[in-house]
Amino acid sequence: MTLRMPHFLGAIVLLAVGGVVHGKWTHRWSETTLAQGGEDLLSKVTEPVGDWKPGAFFHINANDVPKKTQTMSRQFAHQRTNRTLVVSLTSGVPGIVAAHTPDVCYLGSGYKLKSAVTKENIPLPDGRSVAFYVADFQKTTATVSETVRVRWAWSADGQWEAPDYPRLFFARRQLQLPVLYKLYVVNVVDETDLTKTDPYRTFAAELASRLGNEMAGGPRN
Repeated sequence: MTLRMPHFLGAIVLLAVGGVVHGKWTHRWSETTLAQGGEDLLSKVTEPVGDWKPGAFFHINANDVPKKTQTMSRQFAHQRTNRTLVVSLTSGVPGIVAAHTPDVCYLGSGYKLKSAVTKENIPLPDGRSVAFYVADFQKTTATVSETVRVRWAWSADGQWEAPDYPRLFFARRQLQLPVLYKLYVVNVVDETDLTKTDPYRTFAAELASRLGNEMAGGPRN
């Protein structure tokens, strides 16, 4: 299923910028953490991720993005089924990047939490694994009802994590974390049974692995 981009992109922007107030109110980060916004890792994804081909970037107004952070959002399309998903990668000051999560910003933009937030660990071919939070959100209007599944995780060193208390977890390591990355993978949920095979889950793991290798300076997979 193809995402309805105009209304969907608004939620992506909220994911990117909504944490700035919370970050300012609840953290006292030292100046040593005020690093540059990090690398534009999504632009380095030039080859397909499994069966998913990288596509166009979405425009996000620079004035909407907090200082010392950057956000890139990009569509990927499945080469055989034409299904699409959206990836958003935010990087920058840990106090802001760690603070805001979809279960806060989606509810504030008219979505309702359809399923409880859970954690999943996805194994990789090399024996490692990546950890994501995952939850479904539903928005209903007079003309349409849409459910989206959001996966999200953080990384500073190439290993993607979904800690129980992200703000506290990364606060304890703030001096060692000049830049923190937060990855979102978002897809529409339809009638398709994903119990046995979930191509979005597989994509999320493969993309996280590739981005992690870029961050760590290792080989691409």
